[in-house]
This record gives sequence, structure tokens and C-alpha cells, in this order.
Amino acid sequence: MFPVPRITESFVDSVIYKMGWYRYTDKYPVVERQLNADYLTPDGIAELKIFEEEGLLKKEHQEKLSALYEEFLVTGDEVDIEIENVPEKILRAFENQVAKPFQNAIKKSSKQIRQSSAVTGNTGDKIIIAVNNGFSYLNADNFERIFVARCKRDSRSIDYAACITVDYHQGDFDAYIFCTTRVHQVNAKKAWHCEDEFVNLVGKKFNDAMTIMMQDQLNPSLWEGSLEPVKDIRFERAGVKYVREAPFVPDSR
Repeated sequence: MFPVPRITESFVDSVIYKMGWYRYTDKYPVVERQLNADYLTPDGIAELKIFEEEGLLKKEHQEKLSALYEEFLVTGDEVDIEIENVPEKILRAFENQVAKPFQNAIKKSSKQIRQSSAVTGNTGDKIIIAVNNGFSYLNADNFERIFVARCKRDSRSIDYAACITVDYHQGDFDAYIFCTTRVHQVNAKKAWHCEDEFVNLVGKKFNDAMTIMMQDQLNPSLWEGSLEPVKDIRFERAGVKYVREAPFVPDSR
């Protein structure tokens, strides 16, 4: 194993400053009981949300997901809960439960963006930057699909969702690390004009951070904030084992 960088707030700050954006607090004071977004662009407002927790490790989510299987008589000693293998008859309810951590984040972001727009008079593009560090049950494709669908369902204030996912798969010898950045239209009618610049800068920043970590692996400070590899998810309810196995990493030796 070796340290893999997380996408942190300071990471995103360095990207937005290169794009000529500002933090809201660079230009405006924080007012008590007034929400504000994180970033101001020359023609828009952006809010950052970072998802660090594995949602399926929470007891309340496990109970509700297992109840879905019981309700629809999907039984067995062991149930594969990999999202691609969830039975069609419970898939929609299953994904709605998986998406619960996104709901409050999206609704709060909408309020923050609206209030910052009112304060600044900036009525341009409204962007949510969603970072998946720790919700490893969802790979980049599934994270983006479910998150964007939730944005379309829960917000009229968001034009674009800029999604960043770091997937770290560790085998006995080899490791696969992917940083995927894509921008999706939510309520906008055309592509975001900053998309290519944002995607390229995130990729470059991540590659630079990986280089630093590879060159200085013995530095304990780098390990403190490093990303954990994707692991198996296992829990048991009423004698049934629910399992999502981490993707297998073949050994190239």
C-alpha cells in the first residue's frame, strides 16, 4: 500500500484559484444565520460538498435495505448487494435509500447558492461540486448517475453537477487508482463553458499530488489524510448476510 490523496477543500481551492474564481469569503463577510456558497466565478456561483462516509456502514441504512429484500421476498443465506445485481423489483427503492445522504446536501446547496446570488447579484451558472471520497459502495458511474438524478429531482437552483470520484483498489501486490471528473447538466440547457478547464485542472492537480506521495511515501503526514482502498461491505440481519465484495485486483507478478 501507499498513500493516495483525498480530494479536500484545499485541493478544490487550488483548482478554482487557477480558474480565476474566488472563495465567497474573499469578497464578502460571513453574516450570522445567512447561508453562503463556497465559490464565486466571474459568471456564476459554486458550492462544494464532499462525501466522506460509507453510507452502507450505517445501521439505519442497513436495516432499511435489508427490509426491502424481506418485503419483496428476496431471500437466501447470503445476498449480493452489488448495485448491478439488485433485483429490478426493488432497485428504485434501493437506490432511493442509497441516495439519502445526498438529499440534505443538495437541498442545503440550493439554499446556499440562492442566498449568495441574492447578496452578490450574480445570477449566472449555479454549480454543485460533488466529491466522492468515502462512499465507496458507489463507483464513479453510479455515484454520478444517482447524484445527478437526485439533483434533478430535488433542486431547480442547480444548473450543473461537477462530480469527482477517487477509486482506489488495492490487491496483494498491484493497485488501481482512478480519479474521474465529469460535469453533468442538471437544469442547464447547454454544456458548461468551464467544463474542460475544470476537468483538466482537477486531473493535473491529482496527478501532481500522486507524484508527491509516491516520492515521499515515508512521510507520516501524507498517510494521515490518505484515502483508504475500497473494501468489502458485509452486514447481517435476521440471519441473512448482505455482501458487496470489493472488486478483485489481479496480481501481475
